[in-house]
Amino acid sequence: MQAEHLVGRDAELDLATEILRQEGAGAVLLLADPGIGKTAMAAEIAARLAGEMVVMRIHGSPALSAVPFGVLAPYLLDLPVEQATSPVAILREFWSQFEKRRGSEGARLLLVVDDAHDLDEASTQILAELVTAGWARLVATSRPRPGLPPALLQLWYDGLAERFELHPLEKEEVAELAGKTLGGSVMASTTDVLHAVSEGNPLLLRCLLEDSRTDGNLVRRNGVWFLTRALSGTGEGLSEVVRNRVLRTSEAEREAMYIIALSEPVPAAVLDALVGRDTLRSLMDNRLVISSNGAGSPLKMWHPMYGEALRHIVSPARSLQIRQRMVQHLPAEPSTAEGLLRMVSWALDCGADVDDEQLLRAAFLAAKLLQNPLALEAAAKVRSEALRPRARAVMAMVKYNDGDYRSAVKLLGEDAGFLDADPSGPLGAGLLWGAARSAMGDSSGDILADAHSAADALVAGLSAQDPVVQQIRRHAAALELAALAHDGRYGELREGLATFQAGLAVDEPDFVMNQLFLLAMQCELLTVEGQAVQALEMGREALVLLDEHHDDLLYFTDFILVRYALAALESGDWAAAETALNRYAASSAMGLITFGGDIQAIKGLSLLRQGRLEQASAELTPAVEALRVKDPQRLRRLGNALAFYAAARSGNNELAQRLSVDTALIPAAGGAYVEALAEIFTLAAKEYVNKGSGLERLRSLPDSTHLHQLPGVLLQNLVLRAELGDVQVMEAIQETASSMAGAWAGGWHTLATAQVNGAGEAFVNAGNLLAAGGMPGPAATAFDRAAIAFDAEGKRPEARQAAVLRDVSEASLGDAQLHDPHTEVDRSVPLTRREQDIVALAVSGLTDRQIAEKLMVSVRTVEGHLYRSYAKLGIRRREDLGAAVRN
Repeated sequence: MQAEHLVGRDAELDLATEILRQEGAGAVLLLADPGIGKTAMAAEIAARLAGEMVVMRIHGSPALSAVPFGVLAPYLLDLPVEQATSPVAILREFWSQFEKRRGSEGARLLLVVDDAHDLDEASTQILAELVTAGWARLVATSRPRPGLPPALLQLWYDGLAERFELHPLEKEEVAELAGKTLGGSVMASTTDVLHAVSEGNPLLLRCLLEDSRTDGNLVRRNGVWFLTRALSGTGEGLSEVVRNRVLRTSEAEREAMYIIALSEPVPAAVLDALVGRDTLRSLMDNRLVISSNGAGSPLKMWHPMYGEALRHIVSPARSLQIRQRMVQHLPAEPSTAEGLLRMVSWALDCGADVDDEQLLRAAFLAAKLLQNPLALEAAAKVRSEALRPRARAVMAMVKYNDGDYRSAVKLLGEDAGFLDADPSGPLGAGLLWGAARSAMGDSSGDILADAHSAADALVAGLSAQDPVVQQIRRHAAALELAALAHDGRYGELREGLATFQAGLAVDEPDFVMNQLFLLAMQCELLTVEGQAVQALEMGREALVLLDEHHDDLLYFTDFILVRYALAALESGDWAAAETALNRYAASSAMGLITFGGDIQAIKGLSLLRQGRLEQASAELTPAVEALRVKDPQRLRRLGNALAFYAAARSGNNELAQRLSVDTALIPAAGGAYVEALAEIFTLAAKEYVNKGSGLERLRSLPDSTHLHQLPGVLLQNLVLRAELGDVQVMEAIQETASSMAGAWAGGWHTLATAQVNGAGEAFVNAGNLLAAGGMPGPAATAFDRAAIAFDAEGKRPEARQAAVLRDVSEASLGDAQLHDPHTEVDRSVPLTRREQDIVALAVSGLTDRQIAEKLMVSVRTVEGHLYRSYAKLGIRRREDLGAAVRN
């Protein structure tokens, strides 16, 4: 492993080298599981000290662990045979070899011992004596199990050694390592996947990166690296690492690993009987096998990627042989989801027969966990005509998430399965069919016409009172309500939902799905109407119900989560939105690959509303690239619009121009609410790039459609106009936000009220409310205006205090700082580069508006910079700028 893989080890390296440079005895003991980086760290320590010490390397070996002094043999070539067992003679000869290497420089000896857990006792004693006598420094690496030899461990007990336990990398360190390895930025959701799958193990991470880049799974677009498929354990790099470890084990241990990898998790008692307790103990000591849930629980491979790589290595014939041997020991119905998927996958690999019910359960579960190949294979094998509709629905969901909408529609359209796929899940299939049709560009009218036609065909010849007829009609009605929301006809949706709710009955088999649908639609409706807190409550109720019936439902997780997250953002509950989005990664790393672009788009919107522009850009720019590949929530146009806005507002005109072109080419595929937000942000971005190209259109939007008059859409329009410097909009914000609920609307209502009144104290109150609501950007604006207002009122102390509050808010943004928030705002603080530019333009005679146009920033930004410059220069008026600058 190369030095660049030593991410996150700086503190340990500095301390280790300091210990080894001290006078007297000294040793550093590095303990870590395989692949964590102990060998690399030892090598880096040696490299740092190579100019000061003579480095002599020793490698522990299982083959030599029973041979006295075996690992020292490379340094004992001149030792007479008759002295080969004398510790004194060996010590003398070893020291002689060191003296030859040291020469006349008088350098000290540094022993670097790798895999110290495999040292023989005699060699260990020699090394310990060298350290104890102060003749040598020592760096030794070892696995936690079986651990350091007693003689080296004694050095630690005696205070002659420092012990370092190296842990897996944290998520931020994985991001840093991946970025260094790949040479570019890595999408946040891809980093999450890499961290989850590698479990922070640098060696496995390196293999995954190399293998994924080689097979085209890890791709780079516009400087951003992201994954397009699930990470595989079958790449050559990882397979080679696994092969090398397997080859160093005994035949019995290899047999045990094959059994575990193919049939994990395996009851410990079964393995005891098949391979023996000593074999299992050896595998566990060497961190190849672990208990799945504590001592005595079923066993599995140390790392999931090891298990996958081993299954790839084992031949089909050998796999079938092991299955025939194991089948009598395995339960017919595995008790865990992991066990069911492994059992069915193994059977399919071997060509063994699997019951249709079990195939369908595995397919359904695999689809939910986004294990798409297994979901498709298991569902395709279902033979029962009664179960085939549900199997097709599972395959359709996989195709939909992969962006193959045409195949999804075809699978669900067979025998009108989207309306009556199965008594336990038809509504989910219907919503999926409607979403796929919409994603293909079909109009709501065409979709509903086909849905009603299919419903008529299904109920032909049946009594109107037949429960089946009522069920099918209700599913068609649900599609109709979903279409109303998609088209932005929320007034009609409200009436339709009331009728739909009145027809629900608790004792019907599809009640749960209908209730979930109703709650999700109410969540969206209330969000658009500006009642975000109530919307969020509906969303929470839906998520609780979803969790109670998670294993029985299709598609609903995705249908509900995006609506819940958007409601959370409008209510200003940033943590709730984050928690909702994290659910995508809770069950499967593949969720972050499939939904990564959608997730980061929503996170970007959250950060923009908090005023965290720089962080929003970091989320949104890569999201744009991921959304080109996968966009199951159909947020691509919104994601592009948000990225365009962030780039334009940041002054990154080159990126903004490219995103402007891209956004214009993306068809409107999301629902009306999402597309309305996309249009608003696109227009605001255009105004930043080219004054006069967006603001007037933003002003006219509320008069164009009823949707843009609804508070949940209108407030976003008004806020963006305010941030563009349209001060006349504050009264409209005050009026609109007064009817809304939630911290976001409440904060802006208070700020608008303060602006209308113009009092410094009102601005301070608004800033405090915004800061408490997690919106440091708008809070900084409020405090900035408070400082200006106080200054105009002649309240100098209050103005200085407001400026400090503004700086504290700015410091929490995580963006580039204007100045140190803890610095006194006076003449001793130098002007920033931006402040110097604005002051120079002001001195030249330009107005605030002209400066804003020239620098492509808002008037508010110019005003804020000028006020801070006044304070730093010790003046109170614009007219004094010239003299103050000359002084």
